[in-house]
Amino acid sequence: MTKYLIRRLLQAVPTLFGITVISFLLMQAAPGDPVSMLTFNPEVTAEGSARLRRQLGLDDPPLTQYLYWLVGNDWTQIDVDGDGSGDVQGVRKGLLRGDLGNSLVQKRPVLELIAERIPATLQLMLAALLVGYSAGIVLGLIAAARHGSVIDQAIRFFSVVGTSLPGFWLGLLLIIIFSVQLKWLPLGGRQDLTDPDAGLALWDVASHMILPVAVLALGIVASISRYVRAEALEIMGQDYVRTARAKGLNERSVFLSHVMRNALIPVATLLGPALGGLIGGSVITEQVFSWPGMGRMVITAISQRDFPLIMGTVLFSSVVFTLGVLLSDILYGLLDPRVRY
Repeated sequence: MTKYLIRRLLQAVPTLFGITVISFLLMQAAPGDPVSMLTFNPEVTAEGSARLRRQLGLDDPPLTQYLYWLVGNDWTQIDVDGDGSGDVQGVRKGLLRGDLGNSLVQKRPVLELIAERIPATLQLMLAALLVGYSAGIVLGLIAAARHGSVIDQAIRFFSVVGTSLPGFWLGLLLIIIFSVQLKWLPLGGRQDLTDPDAGLALWDVASHMILPVAVLALGIVASISRYVRAEALEIMGQDYVRTARAKGLNERSVFLSHVMRNALIPVATLLGPALGGLIGGSVITEQVFSWPGMGRMVITAISQRDFPLIMGTVLFSSVVFTLGVLLSDILYGLLDPRVRY
């Protein structure tokens, strides 16, 4: 297992670098640049814009810019306003030196900005994973146990609808129903239970999470329920299940002891794809519900062409997804003794 983990981690390194290269090229192909956003003030002269673009390295070839982001250079001061004052200090140390640079707009370290936003995003993602896996497993097992019934057909219809509904549309619909019309839940935002000045009860925190978690968890519930149902139906036709019935075990014992335990093992492999879906879905969901997480921050960074912040969030999301895939492989090996790495 140790050799397998080391090999997988080493394989992840070129994958992550490949993701950063693709992301950097996509940013280069997008119209506009950070200078066009930073110098929106009409008082900034063309000479100041040209000087700032040169200081930021935007005049260099894309490969040179990427290498600067990766290994850094000797720049220590950037004149954002074009007035010679030098507004951003200590930038361009490079990823390999443990520094993702400074945000061009907020003028703060990218790592610091990510550290501020990641708790909110992790709170949303972990809650969605818990709800999605729990509800998906239960619905999948019920559908398999009631195969061919009206309940089975209803769960299958729900799984198809759940994977088809766009998150932004569902989020707005839930806001209209439960926040605007019924006034049961808040429109959006996040309440932090650890805030000493908030004076909030647990319900105040949970009420702000219900709608965004429901939107994020819907896709997981739909995919997990279909997968569990298919696995359970396949296992119900195996020889050892028929043997258990022939020995006189009742159907409940056969389903719980043999079908359910074996049907849940492959679910561990879905952890990686589920994390990937949550990372992508949180970008839209946080924007719809005004949730102050990484997803909302990256949308703002893209609109402002804040290249260092975009690259930092993409790299961090890629690391989370890669670790999720690795964790799913490890769990599968631990749950199924037939698997040996």
